[in-house]
Amino acid sequence: MNRISRRSFLIGGTAAFGAFCGSRFVLAAPSFKAGETPRLRFGVVSDIHILRVGADEKMESFGNNLTFSHTLEWFRSQGVDAVVIAGDMADKGMDANIMAVSEAWYSVFPEDKYPDGRPVAKFFVTGNHDWEGYNYGKAAEKLYPDAAERVKHVLQKDMAGWWERAFHEPYSPIYSKEIKGYTFIGSHWDTSSPSGGKVYAFGRIADFMAKNAKKINPALPFFYVQHPHPKDTCYGPWAWGHDKGIATKTLSAYPNAVAFSGHSHYSLTDERSIWQGAFTSVGTSSLRYTGLPIRERVPDGFENTGATGPDAWRVDAMKGLRAFHSGDCRQGMLWSVYDDCIVVRRREFLSNLDIGEDWVMPLPAAEPKPFAFAERAKKFRAPEFPEGAEIALSVVKAKNRGGKSPDGKETIPSERKPSFKLVVPAVVKDDKARLFTMEFVAEADGVKKTKLVLPDGFNHALAHAKTSMPTTCYFRRGDFGKGDVRFTVTPLNCFGARGRPLVKTFTGKRA
Repeated sequence: MNRISRRSFLIGGTAAFGAFCGSRFVLAAPSFKAGETPRLRFGVVSDIHILRVGADEKMESFGNNLTFSHTLEWFRSQGVDAVVIAGDMADKGMDANIMAVSEAWYSVFPEDKYPDGRPVAKFFVTGNHDWEGYNYGKAAEKLYPDAAERVKHVLQKDMAGWWERAFHEPYSPIYSKEIKGYTFIGSHWDTSSPSGGKVYAFGRIADFMAKNAKKINPALPFFYVQHPHPKDTCYGPWAWGHDKGIATKTLSAYPNAVAFSGHSHYSLTDERSIWQGAFTSVGTSSLRYTGLPIRERVPDGFENTGATGPDAWRVDAMKGLRAFHSGDCRQGMLWSVYDDCIVVRRREFLSNLDIGEDWVMPLPAAEPKPFAFAERAKKFRAPEFPEGAEIALSVVKAKNRGGKSPDGKETIPSERKPSFKLVVPAVVKDDKARLFTMEFVAEADGVKKTKLVLPDGFNHALAHAKTSMPTTCYFRRGDFGKGDVRFTVTPLNCFGARGRPLVKTFTGKRA
Protein backbone atom coordinates (compact mmCIF):
# COMPACT_ATOMS: atom_id res chain seq x y z
CA MET A 1 0.00 0.00 0.00
CA ASN A 2 1.36 3.42 -0.91
CA ARG A 3 2.22 5.71 1.98
CA ILE A 4 1.65 9.38 1.17
CA SER A 5 3.68 11.89 3.16
CA ARG A 6 1.98 14.75 4.96
CA ARG A 7 4.20 17.18 3.08
CA SER A 8 2.65 16.14 -0.24
CA PHE A 9 -0.68 17.59 0.94
CA LEU A 10 0.60 20.99 1.92
CA ILE A 11 -0.54 23.56 -0.60
CA GLY A 12 2.22 25.57 -2.20
CA GLY A 13 4.67 24.38 0.45
CA THR A 14 2.99 26.48 3.15
CA ALA A 15 2.36 25.16 6.63
CA ALA A 16 -1.01 23.63 7.44
CA PHE A 17 -3.29 24.83 10.18
CA GLY A 18 -2.68 21.57 12.05
CA ALA A 19 -3.88 18.11 11.18
CA PHE A 20 -7.34 18.59 9.69
CA CYS A 21 -7.90 22.21 10.77
CA GLY A 22 -8.33 23.94 7.43
CA SER A 23 -8.46 20.67 5.51
CA ARG A 24 -11.15 20.14 2.91
CA PHE A 25 -12.80 17.20 1.22
CA VAL A 26 -11.67 16.38 -2.30
CA LEU A 27 -12.53 13.61 -4.68
CA ALA A 28 -9.79 11.09 -5.33
CA ALA A 29 -9.50 7.62 -6.78
CA PRO A 30 -11.17 4.91 -4.66
CA SER A 31 -7.77 3.19 -4.26
CA PHE A 32 -6.21 6.21 -2.55
CA LYS A 33 -5.33 5.31 1.03
CA ALA A 34 -2.67 6.64 3.38
CA GLY A 35 -1.75 3.43 5.14
CA GLU A 36 -2.71 -0.18 5.64
CA THR A 37 -4.48 0.30 8.96
CA PRO A 38 -6.69 3.32 9.74
CA ARG A 39 -6.33 5.12 13.02
CA LEU A 40 -10.11 4.88 13.41
CA ARG A 41 -12.82 3.13 11.43
CA PHE A 42 -16.52 3.50 12.14
CA GLY A 43 -19.88 2.75 10.55
CA VAL A 44 -22.57 5.40 10.15
CA VAL A 45 -26.31 4.80 9.73
CA SER A 46 -29.48 6.69 10.56
CA ASP A 47 -33.25 6.32 10.60
CA ILE A 48 -33.32 2.58 11.12
CA HIS A 49 -36.99 2.76 12.28
CA ILE A 50 -37.21 -0.55 14.11
CA LEU A 51 -40.45 -1.90 15.55
CA ARG A 52 -39.65 -5.50 16.45
CA VAL A 53 -37.20 -8.36 16.41
CA GLY A 54 -37.25 -10.10 13.03
CA ALA A 55 -38.42 -13.70 13.12
CA ASP A 56 -39.25 -15.59 9.92
CA GLU A 57 -39.72 -12.36 7.98
CA LYS A 58 -37.72 -11.22 5.01
CA MET A 59 -35.09 -8.56 5.60
CA GLU A 60 -37.00 -6.30 3.18
CA SER A 61 -40.08 -6.24 5.42
CA PHE A 62 -40.80 -2.95 7.15
CA GLY A 63 -40.12 -2.62 10.84
CA ASN A 64 -37.99 -5.62 11.74
CA ASN A 65 -34.37 -5.41 12.87
CA LEU A 66 -32.92 -7.70 10.20
CA THR A 67 -31.46 -4.99 7.95
CA PHE A 68 -29.82 -3.44 10.99
CA SER A 69 -28.36 -6.80 12.05
CA HIS A 70 -27.09 -7.41 8.53
CA THR A 71 -25.50 -3.96 8.42
CA LEU A 72 -23.80 -4.51 11.77
CA GLU A 73 -22.43 -7.81 10.49
CA TRP A 74 -20.92 -6.01 7.50
CA PHE A 75 -19.44 -3.34 9.76
CA ARG A 76 -17.97 -6.15 11.87
CA SER A 77 -16.41 -7.68 8.75
CA GLN A 78 -14.79 -4.30 8.06
CA GLY A 79 -13.23 -4.12 11.52
CA VAL A 80 -15.01 -1.00 12.79
CA ASP A 81 -14.05 0.54 16.11
CA ALA A 82 -17.48 2.14 16.54
CA VAL A 83 -20.95 2.49 15.04
CA VAL A 84 -22.82 5.80 14.85
CA ILE A 85 -26.62 6.05 14.63
CA ALA A 86 -27.94 9.55 13.93
CA GLY A 87 -31.42 9.07 15.37
CA ASP A 88 -34.80 7.45 14.74
CA MET A 89 -33.99 4.02 16.09
CA ALA A 90 -37.34 3.16 17.74
CA ASP A 91 -40.01 3.82 15.13
CA LYS A 92 -42.91 4.26 17.58
CA GLY A 93 -40.87 5.39 20.57
CA MET A 94 -41.75 2.36 22.68
CA ASP A 95 -39.93 -0.27 24.68
CA ALA A 96 -40.28 -3.18 22.24
CA ASN A 97 -38.74 -1.00 19.51
CA ILE A 98 -35.63 0.01 21.45
CA MET A 99 -35.12 -3.49 22.83
CA ALA A 100 -35.17 -4.83 19.25
CA VAL A 101 -32.36 -2.37 18.45
CA SER A 102 -30.51 -3.70 21.50
CA GLU A 103 -31.11 -7.31 20.46
CA ALA A 104 -29.57 -6.71 17.04
CA TRP A 105 -26.55 -4.90 18.48
CA TYR A 106 -25.71 -7.51 21.11
CA SER A 107 -26.32 -10.42 18.76
CA VAL A 108 -23.49 -9.05 16.59
CA PHE A 109 -21.34 -7.40 19.28
CA PRO A 110 -22.02 -9.27 22.55
CA GLU A 111 -20.90 -7.20 25.53
CA ASP A 112 -19.79 -4.51 23.04
CA LYS A 113 -17.00 -6.75 21.78
CA TYR A 114 -15.76 -8.75 18.83
CA PRO A 115 -15.45 -12.53 19.20
CA ASP A 116 -11.75 -12.00 19.97
CA GLY A 117 -12.57 -9.61 22.81
CA ARG A 118 -11.64 -6.39 21.03
CA PRO A 119 -14.04 -3.56 22.06
CA VAL A 120 -16.42 -1.76 19.71
CA ALA A 121 -18.13 1.46 20.78
CA LYS A 122 -21.77 2.51 20.37
CA PHE A 123 -22.47 6.13 19.59
CA PHE A 124 -26.21 6.49 19.21
CA VAL A 125 -28.52 9.51 19.47
CA THR A 126 -32.30 9.68 19.49
CA GLY A 127 -34.51 11.26 16.86
CA ASN A 128 -38.08 12.47 16.81
CA HIS A 129 -39.45 8.94 16.48
CA ASP A 130 -37.60 7.78 19.59
CA TRP A 131 -38.85 10.78 21.55
CA GLU A 132 -42.29 11.49 20.07
CA GLY A 133 -43.20 8.47 17.93
CA TYR A 134 -45.55 7.01 20.52
CA ASN A 135 -47.93 9.88 19.67
CA TYR A 136 -47.76 9.46 15.88
CA GLY A 137 -51.12 8.06 14.86
CA LYS A 138 -51.82 7.52 18.57
CA ALA A 139 -49.59 4.43 18.33
CA ALA A 140 -49.15 3.87 22.07
CA GLU A 141 -52.78 4.61 22.87
CA LYS A 142 -53.95 2.04 20.34
CA LEU A 143 -51.56 -0.58 21.65
CA TYR A 144 -52.10 0.21 25.34
CA PRO A 145 -55.57 1.78 25.91
CA ASP A 146 -55.02 1.89 29.65
CA ALA A 147 -53.04 5.05 30.48
CA ALA A 148 -51.28 3.54 33.50
CA GLU A 149 -50.09 0.59 31.45
CA ARG A 150 -49.16 2.78 28.50
CA VAL A 151 -46.71 4.91 30.46
CA LYS A 152 -44.69 1.79 31.29
CA HIS A 153 -43.87 1.27 27.60
CA VAL A 154 -43.23 4.80 26.31
CA LEU A 155 -39.54 5.68 26.06
CA GLN A 156 -40.02 9.40 26.65
CA LYS A 157 -41.56 8.75 30.07
CA ASP A 158 -38.28 7.17 31.25
CA MET A 159 -35.67 7.68 28.54
CA ALA A 160 -32.73 7.38 30.95
CA GLY A 161 -34.05 4.11 32.34
CA TRP A 162 -34.82 2.56 28.96
CA TRP A 163 -31.47 3.73 27.56
CA GLU A 164 -29.59 1.98 30.35
CA ARG A 165 -31.68 -1.17 29.98
CA ALA A 166 -31.15 -1.26 26.22
CA PHE A 167 -27.54 -0.13 25.90
CA HIS A 168 -26.01 -0.66 29.35
CA GLU A 169 -24.66 2.87 29.63
CA PRO A 170 -25.85 6.12 31.26
CA TYR A 171 -28.01 8.59 29.37
CA SER A 172 -27.56 12.35 29.07
CA PRO A 173 -29.34 14.75 26.66
CA ILE A 174 -25.94 15.73 25.22
CA TYR A 175 -22.83 13.64 25.76
CA SER A 176 -19.37 12.82 24.44
CA LYS A 177 -17.04 9.85 24.13
CA GLU A 178 -13.38 9.47 23.27
CA ILE A 179 -12.94 6.65 20.74
CA LYS A 180 -9.32 5.81 19.97
CA GLY A 181 -8.31 9.40 20.70
CA TYR A 182 -11.07 11.04 18.61
CA THR A 183 -13.92 13.01 20.19
CA PHE A 184 -17.55 12.20 19.39
CA ILE A 185 -20.35 14.50 20.63
CA GLY A 186 -24.01 13.52 20.46
CA SER A 187 -27.16 15.57 21.00
CA HIS A 188 -30.39 13.64 21.61
CA TRP A 189 -33.86 14.72 20.48
CA ASP A 190 -34.66 15.47 24.12
CA THR A 191 -36.80 18.51 24.81
CA SER A 192 -37.04 17.95 28.56
CA SER A 193 -35.81 20.52 31.05
CA PRO A 194 -34.73 20.04 34.66
CA SER A 195 -37.37 22.62 35.60
CA GLY A 196 -40.07 20.49 34.02
CA GLY A 197 -40.58 22.66 30.96
CA LYS A 198 -39.31 22.23 27.41
CA VAL A 199 -36.06 23.30 25.77
CA TYR A 200 -34.75 23.30 22.22
CA ALA A 201 -32.79 20.06 22.01
CA PHE A 202 -30.24 21.21 19.43
CA GLY A 203 -29.39 24.44 21.20
CA ARG A 204 -27.43 22.51 23.83
CA ILE A 205 -24.41 22.26 21.56
CA ALA A 206 -23.59 25.97 22.04
CA ASP A 207 -23.19 25.69 25.81
CA PHE A 208 -21.48 22.30 25.52
CA MET A 209 -18.80 23.64 23.19
CA ALA A 210 -18.30 26.74 25.31
CA LYS A 211 -17.50 24.49 28.27
CA ASN A 212 -15.64 21.67 26.53
CA ALA A 213 -13.96 22.92 23.35
CA LYS A 214 -10.57 23.24 25.02
CA LYS A 215 -10.64 19.54 25.87
CA ILE A 216 -10.90 18.57 22.17
CA ASN A 217 -7.62 17.87 20.38
CA PRO A 218 -7.35 20.63 17.73
CA ALA A 219 -4.94 18.48 15.71
CA LEU A 220 -7.67 15.93 14.93
CA PRO A 221 -11.16 15.95 13.45
CA PHE A 222 -14.02 15.64 15.92
CA PHE A 223 -17.46 14.25 15.10
CA TYR A 224 -20.82 15.73 16.12
CA VAL A 225 -24.08 13.77 15.76
CA GLN A 226 -27.68 15.04 15.85
CA HIS A 227 -30.83 13.95 14.08
CA PRO A 228 -31.91 17.01 12.01
CA HIS A 229 -29.58 18.58 9.45
CA PRO A 230 -27.70 21.68 10.60
CA LYS A 231 -29.46 24.50 8.79
CA ASP A 232 -28.17 25.58 5.36
CA THR A 233 -25.55 22.82 5.13
CA CYS A 234 -25.93 19.40 3.52
CA TYR A 235 -28.47 19.26 0.67
CA GLY A 236 -28.85 23.04 0.80
CA PRO A 237 -31.40 25.49 2.22
CA TRP A 238 -34.35 23.67 0.64
CA ALA A 239 -33.71 20.47 2.60
CA TRP A 240 -36.57 19.15 4.70
CA GLY A 241 -35.79 18.50 8.35
CA HIS A 242 -33.09 21.04 9.16
CA ASP A 243 -32.67 22.58 12.62
CA LYS A 244 -32.95 26.24 13.70
CA GLY A 245 -29.33 27.06 12.91
CA ILE A 246 -27.71 26.98 16.36
CA ALA A 247 -25.56 23.97 15.45
CA THR A 248 -24.43 25.67 12.23
CA LYS A 249 -23.51 28.87 14.07
CA THR A 250 -21.70 26.99 16.84
CA LEU A 251 -19.74 24.55 14.69
CA SER A 252 -18.67 27.30 12.29
CA ALA A 253 -16.00 28.23 14.83
CA TYR A 254 -14.42 24.78 14.46
CA PRO A 255 -13.05 23.90 11.00
CA ASN A 256 -12.11 20.45 12.34
CA ALA A 257 -15.79 19.60 13.06
CA VAL A 258 -17.63 16.96 11.06
CA ALA A 259 -21.40 16.87 11.70
CA PHE A 260 -23.59 13.84 10.97
CA SER A 261 -27.37 14.18 10.65
CA GLY A 262 -30.31 12.19 9.28
CA HIS A 263 -34.08 12.84 9.47
CA SER A 264 -34.62 13.62 5.76
CA HIS A 265 -33.69 10.11 4.54
CA TYR A 266 -32.18 11.72 1.41
CA SER A 267 -30.01 9.52 -0.77
CA LEU A 268 -26.22 9.33 -0.52
CA THR A 269 -26.16 9.20 -4.33
CA ASP A 270 -27.04 12.90 -4.15
CA GLU A 271 -23.58 14.50 -4.04
CA ARG A 272 -25.02 17.32 -1.94
CA SER A 273 -24.95 14.85 0.96
CA ILE A 274 -21.63 16.45 1.88
CA TRP A 275 -21.42 20.19 2.42
CA GLN A 276 -18.23 22.11 3.06
CA GLY A 277 -18.25 25.56 4.56
CA ALA A 278 -16.78 26.71 7.85
CA PHE A 279 -17.04 23.05 8.93
CA THR A 280 -18.18 19.82 7.28
CA SER A 281 -21.77 18.53 7.36
CA VAL A 282 -22.81 15.08 6.15
CA GLY A 283 -26.32 13.74 5.56
CA THR A 284 -26.49 10.12 6.68
CA SER A 285 -29.47 8.95 4.58
CA SER A 286 -31.57 6.09 6.00
CA LEU A 287 -31.37 2.38 6.70
CA ARG A 288 -35.12 2.07 6.10
CA TYR A 289 -36.15 3.92 2.91
CA THR A 290 -35.02 6.79 0.70
CA GLY A 291 -36.57 10.19 1.37
CA LEU A 292 -37.76 12.00 -1.75
CA PRO A 293 -36.65 15.62 -2.32
CA ILE A 294 -40.15 17.05 -2.65
CA ARG A 295 -39.28 20.45 -1.17
CA GLU A 296 -36.62 21.00 -3.80
CA ARG A 297 -39.49 21.39 -6.28
CA VAL A 298 -42.06 23.46 -4.38
CA PRO A 299 -44.99 23.49 -4.80
CA ASP A 300 -45.66 20.73 -7.34
CA GLY A 301 -42.92 18.29 -6.42
CA PHE A 302 -42.05 15.63 -8.96
CA GLU A 303 -44.57 13.87 -11.17
CA ASN A 304 -43.95 10.68 -9.16
CA THR A 305 -43.80 12.26 -5.67
CA GLY A 306 -46.14 14.52 -3.71
CA ALA A 307 -46.83 18.24 -3.93
CA THR A 308 -46.71 20.71 -1.02
CA GLY A 309 -49.04 23.44 0.17
CA PRO A 310 -52.78 23.73 0.83
CA ASP A 311 -53.74 22.60 -2.69
CA ALA A 312 -51.31 19.68 -2.82
CA TRP A 313 -54.03 17.05 -2.96
CA ARG A 314 -55.49 18.61 -6.11
CA VAL A 315 -52.11 18.76 -7.86
CA ASP A 316 -51.31 15.17 -6.92
CA ALA A 317 -54.73 13.92 -8.00
CA MET A 318 -54.02 15.04 -11.58
CA LYS A 319 -50.58 13.43 -11.81
CA GLY A 320 -50.16 10.60 -14.27
CA LEU A 321 -47.52 8.66 -12.32
CA ARG A 322 -47.91 6.84 -9.06
CA ALA A 323 -45.70 7.63 -6.08
CA PHE A 324 -42.05 6.56 -6.31
CA HIS A 325 -41.24 3.34 -4.45
CA SER A 326 -38.19 3.92 -2.27
CA GLY A 327 -38.39 1.15 0.33
CA ASP A 328 -35.86 -1.09 -1.41
CA CYS A 329 -32.91 1.24 -0.82
CA ARG A 330 -31.25 1.22 2.62
CA GLN A 331 -28.02 3.13 2.90
CA GLY A 332 -25.09 3.68 5.25
CA MET A 333 -21.42 4.64 5.28
CA LEU A 334 -18.03 3.35 6.40
CA TRP A 335 -15.57 6.02 7.58
CA SER A 336 -11.83 5.23 7.74
CA VAL A 337 -9.58 7.83 9.35
CA TYR A 338 -5.90 7.58 8.41
CA ASP A 339 -2.93 9.77 9.29
CA ASP A 340 -3.13 11.46 5.90
CA CYS A 341 -6.77 11.25 4.85
CA ILE A 342 -10.30 10.12 5.60
CA VAL A 343 -11.95 7.68 3.18
CA VAL A 344 -15.75 7.46 3.07
CA ARG A 345 -17.43 4.43 1.53
CA ARG A 346 -21.15 4.58 0.70
CA ARG A 347 -23.15 1.34 0.63
CA GLU A 348 -26.67 -0.03 0.10
CA PHE A 349 -27.51 -2.98 2.34
CA LEU A 350 -30.23 -4.83 0.43
CA SER A 351 -28.25 -5.10 -2.80
CA ASN A 352 -24.91 -5.15 -0.92
CA LEU A 353 -23.47 -2.76 -3.48
CA ASP A 354 -21.35 0.36 -3.07
CA ILE A 355 -23.41 3.27 -4.39
CA GLY A 356 -20.70 5.63 -5.59
CA GLU A 357 -17.02 6.35 -5.64
CA ASP A 358 -15.28 6.83 -2.30
CA TRP A 359 -15.07 10.34 -0.94
CA VAL A 360 -11.55 11.19 0.22
CA MET A 361 -10.47 13.95 2.58
CA PRO A 362 -6.69 14.49 2.53
CA LEU A 363 -5.06 15.52 5.76
CA PRO A 364 -3.69 17.94 6.89
CA ALA A 365 -4.51 20.37 4.07
CA ALA A 366 -6.02 20.47 0.61
CA GLU A 367 -7.51 22.89 -1.87
CA PRO A 368 -10.00 25.23 -0.14
CA LYS A 369 -13.61 24.11 0.13
CA PRO A 370 -14.05 21.78 -2.85
CA PHE A 371 -17.15 20.35 -1.16
CA ALA A 372 -18.85 23.72 -1.33
CA PHE A 373 -21.67 23.06 -3.78
CA ALA A 374 -20.48 25.56 -6.39
CA GLU A 375 -17.05 23.96 -6.48
CA ARG A 376 -18.35 20.41 -6.42
CA ALA A 377 -20.72 21.11 -9.29
CA LYS A 378 -17.69 21.76 -11.49
CA LYS A 379 -16.42 18.23 -10.88
CA PHE A 380 -19.52 16.44 -12.16
CA ARG A 381 -20.70 16.22 -15.75
CA ALA A 382 -24.28 16.29 -16.95
CA PRO A 383 -25.81 12.86 -17.61
CA GLU A 384 -26.21 11.93 -21.27
CA PHE A 385 -28.45 9.64 -23.26
CA PRO A 386 -26.65 6.98 -25.30
CA GLU A 387 -25.90 7.67 -28.96
CA GLY A 388 -28.93 7.11 -31.15
CA ALA A 389 -31.42 7.32 -28.27
CA GLU A 390 -34.95 8.52 -29.12
CA ILE A 391 -38.20 9.32 -27.38
CA ALA A 392 -40.71 6.52 -27.82
CA LEU A 393 -43.98 8.44 -28.30
CA SER A 394 -47.46 6.99 -28.42
CA VAL A 395 -51.07 8.00 -27.72
CA VAL A 396 -52.72 5.86 -25.08
CA LYS A 397 -55.48 6.05 -22.53
CA ALA A 398 -53.87 6.74 -19.18
CA LYS A 399 -55.26 7.30 -15.69
CA ASN A 400 -54.53 10.15 -13.31
CA ARG A 401 -54.08 9.34 -9.62
CA GLY A 402 -57.34 10.79 -8.37
CA GLY A 403 -57.90 11.83 -4.77
CA LYS A 404 -59.97 13.55 -2.10
CA SER A 405 -59.60 16.88 -0.37
CA PRO A 406 -58.39 16.70 3.26
CA ASP A 407 -61.88 17.49 4.51
CA GLY A 408 -63.36 14.79 2.29
CA LYS A 409 -65.83 17.20 0.66
CA GLU A 410 -64.30 17.22 -2.82
CA THR A 411 -63.17 14.38 -5.03
CA ILE A 412 -61.15 14.28 -8.25
CA PRO A 413 -61.79 10.90 -9.88
CA SER A 414 -59.13 8.72 -11.40
CA GLU A 415 -60.12 8.64 -15.07
CA ARG A 416 -58.65 7.01 -18.13
CA LYS A 417 -58.26 9.64 -20.88
CA PRO A 418 -56.30 10.03 -24.14
CA SER A 419 -52.72 10.90 -23.25
CA PHE A 420 -49.27 11.20 -24.78
CA LYS A 421 -46.97 8.52 -23.40
CA LEU A 422 -43.25 9.33 -23.55
CA VAL A 423 -40.60 6.72 -22.79
CA VAL A 424 -36.87 7.45 -22.81
CA PRO A 425 -33.99 4.99 -22.32
CA ALA A 426 -31.60 4.96 -19.37
CA VAL A 427 -28.70 7.38 -19.54
CA VAL A 428 -25.08 6.31 -19.94
CA LYS A 429 -23.79 4.96 -16.62
CA ASP A 430 -21.08 7.25 -15.27
CA ASP A 431 -20.22 7.95 -11.61
CA LYS A 432 -19.18 11.47 -12.57
CA ALA A 433 -22.49 12.07 -14.35
CA ARG A 434 -25.18 10.47 -12.18
CA LEU A 435 -28.77 10.97 -13.28
CA PHE A 436 -30.91 12.67 -10.60
CA THR A 437 -33.91 14.13 -12.44
CA MET A 438 -35.55 13.73 -15.84
CA GLU A 439 -37.29 16.84 -17.20
CA PHE A 440 -40.20 16.37 -19.65
CA VAL A 441 -41.54 19.40 -21.53
CA ALA A 442 -44.53 19.57 -23.90
CA GLU A 443 -45.22 22.71 -25.98
CA ALA A 444 -48.05 23.53 -28.40
CA ASP A 445 -50.17 26.56 -29.37
CA GLY A 446 -48.66 28.74 -26.64
CA VAL A 447 -49.18 26.07 -23.97
CA LYS A 448 -46.10 24.77 -22.16
CA LYS A 449 -46.16 22.11 -19.48
CA THR A 450 -43.10 20.85 -17.59
CA LYS A 451 -42.95 17.70 -15.51
CA LEU A 452 -40.01 16.45 -13.46
CA VAL A 453 -39.59 12.74 -12.79
CA LEU A 454 -37.31 10.94 -10.34
CA PRO A 455 -35.95 8.06 -12.43
CA ASP A 456 -35.86 4.51 -11.12
CA GLY A 457 -32.45 3.80 -9.66
CA PHE A 458 -31.49 7.41 -8.86
CA ASN A 459 -30.82 6.21 -5.31
CA HIS A 460 -29.09 2.93 -6.19
CA ALA A 461 -25.65 1.76 -7.26
CA LEU A 462 -24.98 2.06 -10.98
CA ALA A 463 -24.61 -1.72 -11.01
CA HIS A 464 -28.21 -2.11 -9.80
CA ALA A 465 -30.76 -3.26 -12.37
CA LYS A 466 -33.01 -0.27 -11.71
CA THR A 467 -30.47 2.17 -13.18
CA SER A 468 -30.96 0.44 -16.56
CA MET A 469 -34.71 1.00 -16.60
CA PRO A 470 -36.37 3.49 -18.98
CA THR A 471 -38.27 6.52 -17.65
CA THR A 472 -41.90 7.19 -18.56
CA CYS A 473 -44.07 10.30 -18.39
CA TYR A 474 -47.61 11.19 -19.54
CA PHE A 475 -49.28 14.39 -20.75
CA ARG A 476 -53.04 14.68 -21.18
CA ARG A 477 -53.75 15.19 -24.89
CA GLY A 478 -56.70 17.44 -24.14
CA ASP A 479 -54.41 20.02 -22.51
CA PHE A 480 -53.07 21.04 -25.94
CA GLY A 481 -54.57 22.41 -29.12
CA LYS A 482 -55.07 20.68 -32.47
CA GLY A 483 -51.65 21.54 -33.86
CA ASP A 484 -48.26 19.92 -33.44
CA VAL A 485 -46.93 19.16 -29.96
CA ARG A 486 -43.18 19.34 -29.42
CA PHE A 487 -41.67 17.20 -26.66
CA THR A 488 -38.25 17.72 -25.09
CA VAL A 489 -36.68 15.40 -22.51
CA THR A 490 -33.52 16.45 -20.64
CA PRO A 491 -31.48 14.51 -18.04
CA LEU A 492 -30.10 16.48 -15.06
CA ASN A 493 -27.60 15.70 -12.33
CA CYS A 494 -28.12 16.69 -8.67
CA PHE A 495 -26.46 20.08 -9.23
CA GLY A 496 -28.78 20.89 -12.13
CA ALA A 497 -26.30 20.32 -14.98
CA ARG A 498 -28.32 19.52 -18.11
CA GLY A 499 -27.41 16.86 -20.64
CA ARG A 500 -28.25 16.99 -24.34
CA PRO A 501 -32.04 16.72 -24.75
CA LEU A 502 -34.05 14.34 -26.87
CA VAL A 503 -36.71 16.06 -29.02
CA LYS A 504 -39.71 14.67 -30.84
CA THR A 505 -42.77 16.31 -32.43
CA PHE A 506 -46.25 14.84 -32.55
CA THR A 507 -48.14 15.77 -35.71
CA GLY A 508 -51.85 15.14 -35.96
CA LYS A 509 -55.27 16.41 -35.07
CA ARG A 510 -56.54 16.21 -31.52
CA ALA A 511 -59.02 13.38 -30.98
